[in-house]
Amino acid sequence: MTIMSFINRASRALHGNPASSKLLVLFTLSSGGLVAYADSQSETAAPAAELNQNECKKKRVVVLGTGWAGTSFLKDLDVSSYDVQVVSPRNYFAFTPLLPSVTCGTVEARSIVEPVRNIIKKRNGEIQFFEAECVKIDAAKNKVFCKSHFENNVIGAEDFSLEYDYLVVAIGAQVNTFNTPGVMENCHFLKELEDAQKLRRSVIDCFEKASIPGLTEEERRTNLHFVVVGGGPTGVEFAAELHDFIQEDLVNVYPMVKDLVKITLIQSGDHILNMFDERISTFAEKKFQRDCIEVQTGCRVLSVSDKEITMKVKSKGEVTSIPHGLVVWSTGISTRPVVKDFMEQIGQANRRVLATNEWLRVKECENVYALGDCATIDQRKIMEDIASIFKAADKDNSGTLTVQEFQDVVDDILVRYPQLELYLKNMRLRDVKDLMKDPEGKDIKEVDIEGFKLALAQVDSQAKSLPATAQVAAQQGAYLSRCFNRREHCKDNPEGPRRFVGSGRHAFVPFRYKHLGQFAPLGGEQAAAELPGDWVSIGRSTQWLWYSVYASGGGLLAFSDANAFQSYAEGDGKKKKVVVLGTGWAGVSFLKNLKSSSYDVHIVSPRNYFAFTPLLPSVTNGTVEGRSIVEPIRNIARKKPFGVGFKEAECYKIDPVQKKIYCRSTDQGNTLGGTEEFTMDYDVLIVAMGAKSNTFNTPGVEEHAHFLKEIEDAQNIRRSIIDCYERASLPSISEEERKRIMHFVVVGGGPSGVEYAAELHDFAHDDLAKLYPSIKDYLRITLLEAGDHILNMFDSRITKFATEKFERDGIDVKTGSMVIKVSDKHISTREIKTGQTVSIPYGMVLWSTGIATRPVIMDFMKQIGQGNRRVLATDEWLRVEGCDGVYALGDCATINQRKVMEDIAVIFSKADKNNSGTLDLKDFKDVVDHISERYPQVQIYMEKKKLKTFDALLKSAQGNDNKLIDIETFKNALHEVDSQMKNLPATAQVAAQQGEYLASCFNRMEQCEKYPEGPMRFRGTGCHRFRPFRYKHFGQFAPLGGEQTAAQLPGDWISVGYSTQWLWYAVYTSKLVSWRTRVLVVSDWLRRSIFGRDSSRI
Repeated sequence: MTIMSFINRASRALHGNPASSKLLVLFTLSSGGLVAYADSQSETAAPAAELNQNECKKKRVVVLGTGWAGTSFLKDLDVSSYDVQVVSPRNYFAFTPLLPSVTCGTVEARSIVEPVRNIIKKRNGEIQFFEAECVKIDAAKNKVFCKSHFENNVIGAEDFSLEYDYLVVAIGAQVNTFNTPGVMENCHFLKELEDAQKLRRSVIDCFEKASIPGLTEEERRTNLHFVVVGGGPTGVEFAAELHDFIQEDLVNVYPMVKDLVKITLIQSGDHILNMFDERISTFAEKKFQRDCIEVQTGCRVLSVSDKEITMKVKSKGEVTSIPHGLVVWSTGISTRPVVKDFMEQIGQANRRVLATNEWLRVKECENVYALGDCATIDQRKIMEDIASIFKAADKDNSGTLTVQEFQDVVDDILVRYPQLELYLKNMRLRDVKDLMKDPEGKDIKEVDIEGFKLALAQVDSQAKSLPATAQVAAQQGAYLSRCFNRREHCKDNPEGPRRFVGSGRHAFVPFRYKHLGQFAPLGGEQAAAELPGDWVSIGRSTQWLWYSVYASGGGLLAFSDANAFQSYAEGDGKKKKVVVLGTGWAGVSFLKNLKSSSYDVHIVSPRNYFAFTPLLPSVTNGTVEGRSIVEPIRNIARKKPFGVGFKEAECYKIDPVQKKIYCRSTDQGNTLGGTEEFTMDYDVLIVAMGAKSNTFNTPGVEEHAHFLKEIEDAQNIRRSIIDCYERASLPSISEEERKRIMHFVVVGGGPSGVEYAAELHDFAHDDLAKLYPSIKDYLRITLLEAGDHILNMFDSRITKFATEKFERDGIDVKTGSMVIKVSDKHISTREIKTGQTVSIPYGMVLWSTGIATRPVIMDFMKQIGQGNRRVLATDEWLRVEGCDGVYALGDCATINQRKVMEDIAVIFSKADKNNSGTLDLKDFKDVVDHISERYPQVQIYMEKKKLKTFDALLKSAQGNDNKLIDIETFKNALHEVDSQMKNLPATAQVAAQQGEYLASCFNRMEQCEKYPEGPMRFRGTGCHRFRPFRYKHFGQFAPLGGEQTAAQLPGDWISVGYSTQWLWYAVYTSKLVSWRTRVLVVSDWLRRSIFGRDSSRI
């Protein structure tokens, strides 16, 4: 508590003090030295969108791109003299050197991004950002044309243009496919964060697909053959990361296919890492050989199909084809179309890449600068200016130069032509005076123009293009920002070298790249480093250097897993085959609590993870990350002392007659080969498939509304929120359209809808208002509820508090409003009291109104005679009614509690042992406990009537002191009992308890067959094997935002406020499924309290 109090105080200090700052330092040798983002907060209001007179005098600077170059430029730019606008299709900066680590989960995607608005907000609104793509640069009119890309439900003008005085082009490059057929259609790339996330999913898809029954061994090998094309740093690091991911993690959860995995690295050159020192290339190739990564050098890829990659072996001239499951293409970069079009306008159409001079100014375009991968510096050759240099040095116009005259200009030459310094180093010449020597090494006192040319003739051979790395881009951005900051000063006081062609001096020193070294992580906690001074370091110690350089200040956290996986054979024939459908609360609770090894357990689910759904609203705005609340199902399964099989597939049909389920793979692509559908027999089937969102057949809901049932839903909502803000920030949006876009509507006043509205309010006011100050006043949140109150399943005191708090927070709560239609722009409601129809414009709508039965369950219900029911019915032991060997848990089913009045006669008969037709109170003693256990509504009724014993219940119905009770009196005593029967709520708490209960039954199945533990069978003889399921309610929470929560706990205890929020933190942390998720969620909460929520749209 002390630590948390300190963090909260520190957080408030950071957020409240304009002089304080938050510093995120990313330090990298291979990516541009020190990149620091200082985030200082200000409580002052943002300037209006219209420019005042002073601002109109500022030069308009438009920056295209938020990569290394653009971000480095913005970070150091003094904007007091400029009106700066940034345009990029991504509203974040990504630390790209760690992209290979994202592909395998070593690092999470959001851990390597920083929202651009976080970087520019320290400028107090002086830098504007537009999330859009530049589609055309008009150099003649000093204008850029942009196009936004958003979902259709956020509509408006898509195109806009910006005028500029200075344009900074830093939009990077695209992947170079060399026009190889099939690459764009069938390969993965690794240039953007989205590429890394897609790769991570595809790797798991390959393993899941290879685990599906029905595939041949050859098809499994194909699915698990990973091919990397390109032996540069990115391709090598990805291959190494993939190898470690497979050997350290995936082999534990996919043991049946671990021996089929193969990784191949294809390189057209003679060696991998050919831009590194030869010692590093040799070490990398040998290590990959030890790790069984096949390296094929001297091979050029000719084409890529969905199943094969065709290449030509240069040494033999042979053309071969190899099957693949996944291909990563990492072979270099090429120019983007918008840059190519710009090059044609300015006369650079014959070039492959945009050319700039040494001051990063685009040639033939005075007010346009280009940085990073999209451009290259066209270093001026010294031989082009040799005559001018000679003339400048020959002050007395004698036609000859002395050594002293040459030394007078040599400093300017070295600065203007950096290739001269490289030439001196390469030739091991100590000084430029060594150039003025004859072949015998003797000093020459004077040299004429021809001798001068001869001395410098080989210098230009050292001029080389800079590598397309993050390190170069970051240095260029920092250099250009310094030039912009000193532009006015350097006009009058030039700092650059002498102008040999012309007069005076250049305003600035030309850009000079300083190579700080580069890393090559090789897997297995080993890395190679090539650092300045020809220093080569290889091994585990270098890996620690890599850690420290890439994440200075990072802590160390180690995990130990003592549970070794125990191998198993599927279906040994001796055990009952138990098939579990679903990996939600019910299915996972059953799996975690099942301890008996008497079963052959198989799980089928379209998701290979368990999600802690109560925290889904927190995922929608970044309070908690999506991956922090999920646990891979194979992690849970491998910790069991018996074998558990898992198939990532969807069950689309249940055949109770044949005891068989029909499944199809959820893989959307059809490139992996093999059978997409399969069947699975069962002895016992556990249906725990959950439910889907209930739209009540309202038109337009499926097409235009968001839901909040799955992790994917929460992530889509998060992106859509940022979409709305970015779209509303575009200059082409009208006032009315901006108001509509910023209107967020929540349909449903239950716990999920209320918590989402509260989380959205906090996100908007605590974080987004600082990043989008110009549109913060347009925000509007509306909560629609068809009933009279929100949270109507809670105590009225909580309902009242929530309504009043939402009113204070500016959340518009409309009760008694039933939604009748949702279109792409408007939501139509009918007021229940007046019957009036209202049309409400919106930017985003969330539908959270309850659940409905899935189609596969409805089909199953028809087969077993439950077609007239709304939900699958089970008995009190969770057995599906009318179907032997099938159990149903969670949201997909409901318990059809047997009524006391249906069995009233047999209950009386069981108690009337002497068949007298009457009973006294003593006769009931033998059956009263069985009645209370078999019919839980009896106990509920007695508590409601405040009757302490069953005797009191019977006496209350008797009405006299007669000790004998006949059948009619007995019926009269119990005739109201069944009115207390209620369906259990569709909550995670119910599903988890049902899974735990059923696992307990399975664990003791053999014991209870011999020694039944359940209540008396009133219809029949003996006792039931198990006690019926009894739900125990532990209370419920309703987070209301602003660090306040309401709780309704057992014993009619109501708690509302800040202290309850801490109780919510504690309970939810304890209920998380693993220590891994607990650590991740708590760290997310701490991160949010210190740094705020992340607004990057990824």
